[in-house]
Amino acid sequence: MQANQSSQRKSVRAAIKISAAMIVGLLLGVALGLSYFTSLTSLQQNTTRVQAVVVPIGALVELTGDLESYGKRDMHALELAVEDINAFAEQVGSPFRFRLLVEDTGTNPEQARAKIQALAAQGVQAVIGLEASSEVSQVKQFADANKVVVVSVGSTAISLAVAGDYVFRVVPSDVYQGRALARLVFSSGFRGAAVIYRNDAWGKGLFEAFAARFRELGGSVEAVAFDPNAQDVSGEVARLAEAASKLGPSTAVVLISFEDDGIKVIQAAAQNPTLSKLKWFGTDGVALSTKLSDQVGGQLVMLGGFPCTIFQPAGNPQQQEFIERFRSRFGEYPHSYAMNAYDAAWLVALSVMAAGQYSGEAIAKALPTVAQHYYGVTGNTALDQTGDRSAGDYAVWAVIRTPSGYNWTQIALYDSQADTVVKV
Repeated sequence: MQANQSSQRKSVRAAIKISAAMIVGLLLGVALGLSYFTSLTSLQQNTTRVQAVVVPIGALVELTGDLESYGKRDMHALELAVEDINAFAEQVGSPFRFRLLVEDTGTNPEQARAKIQALAAQGVQAVIGLEASSEVSQVKQFADANKVVVVSVGSTAISLAVAGDYVFRVVPSDVYQGRALARLVFSSGFRGAAVIYRNDAWGKGLFEAFAARFRELGGSVEAVAFDPNAQDVSGEVARLAEAASKLGPSTAVVLISFEDDGIKVIQAAAQNPTLSKLKWFGTDGVALSTKLSDQVGGQLVMLGGFPCTIFQPAGNPQQQEFIERFRSRFGEYPHSYAMNAYDAAWLVALSVMAAGQYSGEAIAKALPTVAQHYYGVTGNTALDQTGDRSAGDYAVWAVIRTPSGYNWTQIALYDSQADTVVKV
């Protein structure tokens, strides 16, 4: 087993190193970046006389709270990335070495803001993580004012697509997920959608994107917003049942939530005589959540398996090797946002190497070009004019009952170019 794991690690590193070396070569030919690369070349030519420059990379991850099963996997992916990046830096003679500084945001916007300030006080110029758009919204003002680069691996709120800021997102905005979710529900035969969504920027934005597209397709939508911090959602669930009844036959329920608040809604709805008989759909806020499958897996199966959309990276050999390595090391599947975290660390590190210096301003200038040419475990990471991933397909995952318990399995894929859902 150890020999096999070692072989997998070498294979992943070799593939990433080839991609990274090609990127550096491409960047060296870009006139705009010549001033950066002159200093890097000088440092590399004198690596025998220069001590390693240790660069801190901040990790703002949800180790507790509504997205803790996501944040923990993001942290593990970042750990693997730093191992590989440092091995690459040593091989190519770069003076830079990278060290991960991890902080728990608690899936709490105010805590995220305090943590980025704490990291900046330690000299951190770039942070990676932040699954929740509410967290990104809270850290954005500080990041922009202090020129600290933020690379979010899972924030998708449409309102955060802002050009020229210090926030980058290696996931598409919910303009794309709204279309994917609408097509999934509509192609499943439903013409009515009763939606219950988090009353925050992410929930409202995704709801609006979904509703607009679902209506374009010919469907009808009724919606109920809920406070994600509320302890009791029974009133909102009762109104959701009324909305579903109003829509009549051929109605599905769409839940836009995170883990803990989603569990509350599902537990209440499973007892409702109307909602418990309908098929439910979800989003990337809960897809592949081990919390949901462990705590309400039975209810999810009863509600039709709860198909959920989530950004799907383009498949490639590097990705498969990464998945196998992640499973071997940590004993679970790395969701797509953990894969985003791995690639995000490479984007930051390569931007530092390309710029020849560790500063948020230099990283922000280099990162879009690096992302354009980089090809990692999530495929090409090209960003659009607002600094978000330019596009992407979406996997559909559902909960099924297996001999080992309730587990997630991929059941379909949404092709964004063709606007179609194909079963797998």
